[in-house]
This record gives sequence, structure tokens and C-alpha cells, in this order.
Amino acid sequence: MELTFEELVNAYFDCRKGKRKSIHAIAFEFELEKNLFDLYEDLISGNYQISRSIAFVVEQPKIREIWAATFRDRVVHHVIYNRLAPRFYPSFIRNSFACIPGRGTLDGSNYLWAGMRSITRNWNQSAYYLQGDVRSFFVSIDKTILFDLLKPRIKEQWLLDLTQQVLFHNPKENCFRKSTEEAFNRVPAHKSLWKTSRERGLPIGNLTSQFFANVYLDALDQFVKHTLRAKYYYRYVDDFVILDYSSKKLNEYFTQINEFCKEKLALDLHPFKKRIAPIEQGIDFIGFVHKPYYRRLRGRTVAKMVSLVHQWKKSHRCYEQESLIKLRSSMNSYMGLAKWASTHRLRKYLGERINSLFIYPDKNYRKLIIAKV
Repeated sequence: MELTFEELVNAYFDCRKGKRKSIHAIAFEFELEKNLFDLYEDLISGNYQISRSIAFVVEQPKIREIWAATFRDRVVHHVIYNRLAPRFYPSFIRNSFACIPGRGTLDGSNYLWAGMRSITRNWNQSAYYLQGDVRSFFVSIDKTILFDLLKPRIKEQWLLDLTQQVLFHNPKENCFRKSTEEAFNRVPAHKSLWKTSRERGLPIGNLTSQFFANVYLDALDQFVKHTLRAKYYYRYVDDFVILDYSSKKLNEYFTQINEFCKEKLALDLHPFKKRIAPIEQGIDFIGFVHKPYYRRLRGRTVAKMVSLVHQWKKSHRCYEQESLIKLRSSMNSYMGLAKWASTHRLRKYLGERINSLFIYPDKNYRKLIIAKV
């Protein structure tokens, strides 16, 4: 079926969710009808060309490169995603949680925790876990292998050509560098797209990259579930956990998975991030440390929450409305995560510190600070 203008408009609405106040979204919306019609003409005529990317470096939670496409290109990414996602999602295993609607970090944490309780008979029996991840996953993806995985489910020639164009596009060409040269040099060479060949690597930051990464590792999921027949298997992006009663069997799983990744996906498992240990020691996965009878936040996340409060204490901007709103948004985000773990004392401590930062000259200022902790 050919691309319809209504389909493009729906992709635009999906693209602007949560970003309508950004400069690029406003610029696109300034001449919305013209921009959408021109884009539609380019797509149906085959004249669509990808614009230059914007590359910058972030350092939290760890240093990495981000590649931002223009708003116009992101609309096209949503066109591809909206067409392909319904064809692939039904075949994904249930225990894959990365960038799939309804399967976020909390869903993954709940499933892993339920699996831990099941295999240990509600913590009454010993079991082990294997944890590992793919070395430099996004920059190691082989585009040719990925395209071969996508092609069987793309029947429309225009969609196949568009997917190929987006997949094999080299964002390094004519790229605008937003960060300094020094910042890019701090990114490890094995995690930098700048030091990767044209045939490998997906730019972190694009919707299509997240979706394509799931398609790529779905082959691994199918191998683990149907060939190895591992009942308790969980994956989030390139991190995975397998539960079993035998540590020896988990060692064999790791070897077999590594061989499969090398032969079929041209990937390597990270040899220094392999961990096999008793479940009762706790599993650090998807932002939580899962222990018998409870789960807690990672120490890094707790430190970030405490640091955020102390930073505001030193800022001397406690009565600026914009600052108060920013604090409220940041803390609400962290509190929303923390409430699902055993963090009552932490939330109480942070709530007291937040309230002690402000001496309100007006009761209206209190509305700008989080009221529930």
C-alpha cells in the first residue's frame, strides 16, 4: 500500500509529542501545511534526501555520543516505525523490554523479580543467574545483516527503499558538531561512531535505531528461548539475564550465546561483564538491585538524587520560579522511580531536605515545589 498523506500527518503528531515547544518543532510548524506537503511529495516521488545530523556528547549517566536528526527526518522515522512495528512486535518474545510500548524498565523489573521468586520457590530454593551484555552494541551492528532481517517483512518497494536509505545513511557526512572536539575525544574509541566503518553502527538518538536494534537482537532472543530453551531469560537493549539452578549450565549458555552472536550477528559479548552468582546476592538490572523480598535503587541513582538537592541548596536561586519548576520536575521523575523500590527512608530524607531549602515569602511558592514525597 502506498504512503497516504493522512499517514504522514499521524507520523508528524507522533513526532511532536513532548517536543512541541522545541525550536525545531516550532520552526517546522510555522509553515506546517507546506512542510508536510513538500515532504509528502518528496517521499512519494522518491526524491527524499536525509538532512545533516547534529552530533553532541552527553556525560550522564555515562559519556556517549548522541546523533540528533532534523525534525523533518524524525517525521520520516516515525513513518517507517509506524509501518514496521506492528509487523515485528507480535513475534518478539515477552521478556524483551527495550523501547517497546508497555514494556519499560518497571515492567522488566517486575518480570525479572517474578522469575526470581518462581525459580527459587518464593526464596526457599537456591538458584543462580547469568548476566552479560554485548560489547559496544550500537556501533557494532552490521547494517547488511540487519537489512537482511528487515527485508522479508517489507513488501512495499517504496518502504523498502526508504528503510534502506535511512539504515545505510552515514550521519558523519556533513555533520554539525554541537560539542567541542575535546568532548568527542573523551568518548572511548570502541564506543564512537566516528571511529566505526560505514558498514557498521547505528546512531544513538534516532527512533529507527532503537527499533532496528530490537529487530537485530530478536534473533538472539529466539535462539535463547527456542534452541537453548532457557525458561528464565530477560533482555533490555544489549543487557540480558538468565536464571537457572546450575551455574555450570549458565556457563555453557554464555559460551553458546557468544558463538551465536559471532556467527550470526557479528557481535561479541563483553568478557569482563559476565557475572554468574547466586540469586540471593542480588541482580542489578534495569535500574534496580533485585534482592530476596525487596528491591532497591542503584547506588548511583541514590547519589544523583541526593546530589541534586545539595546542588540546589548551593545555587541561591530558591525563589526563582523557573528554578523551582525545574527542581519539581527533576525530583518528581526520581520519586516516580523510587516509589517502586524499598526507599521510604530515602524519600522521607529527601523530602525533608527539599522543604528545608525554602523559606516561603508567599504560600503560592509552595505550589511550585513537589507536594508529595
